Amino acid sequence: MTAAVVTLLVILALSAIVLAVGLLLRRRRAPEPPAARTGDIPVPRLPADLTARDGGLVLLQISSAFCTHCRDTRSVLGDVAAELPGLVHRDVDLASRPELVRLLGVARTPTTLLVDGRGRELLRVDGVPRRAALVTAIERHLGRG
Repeated sequence: MTAAVVTLLVILALSAIVLAVGLLLRRRRAPEPPAARTGDIPVPRLPADLTARDGGLVLLQISSAFCTHCRDTRSVLGDVAAELPGLVHRDVDLASRPELVRLLGVARTPTTLLVDGRGRELLRVDGVPRRAALVTAIERHLGRG
């Protein structure tokens, strides 16, 4: 056998070993509960500082430092929260709260969530929300629509 064939066989054998070890470790890990895709985030899993203490609604903005549209989103959400009583705007930088990526299923920034006082996700918008559509959607949850 040539050196190239031996090298290829060694690489394939090592790849197979790494794959097998990875699969074994994955099996040993305790399974996590499936992520809620219906909009319900279990209350104990959503940090209390991200919900409204008074039972109102929170516009939760998930941002990152390198996000080019986060500033525009921040402006829209701040204006909407100032306009609608019972609504609070919170901006969270993923650099300081990286666990939220997996917990909330955030795929990009900015992501905006409307969360009720019990921690349930009522609305999700990826990217910069359109103000009028956002206000209409929120008013339904505030009992005005």
